[in-house]
Amino acid sequence: DRECERLGIVHKTIKPRTPRHNGKVERSHRTDNERFYSTLRFYSFEDLQKQGRRYLYRSNRIGMTPLNYKTPIEKRLELMESGLVNWLRTV
Repeated sequence: DRECERLGIVHKTIKPRTPRHNGKVERSHRTDNERFYSTLRFYSFEDLQKQGRRYLYRSNRIGMTPLNYKTPIEKRLELMESGLVNWLRTV
């Protein structure tokens, strides 16, 4: 919360156990389940980490409707170049 305040970002919270108020995150969890957790098998913790890294690499390169069909990588680059969110450089 302090970091958000420092950056001028309003941190909005929702009531616990109200997934209908958090649709984008819930949709993201559903997609991760459909594309990753329910389709792959993990033979060790290290295997889970390795496959997780590959999944994130691929999923960050798929265009998304909420991002105007840009990939998360493209959107992040756009925001960084605009100078509006310089703090993304440290994430």
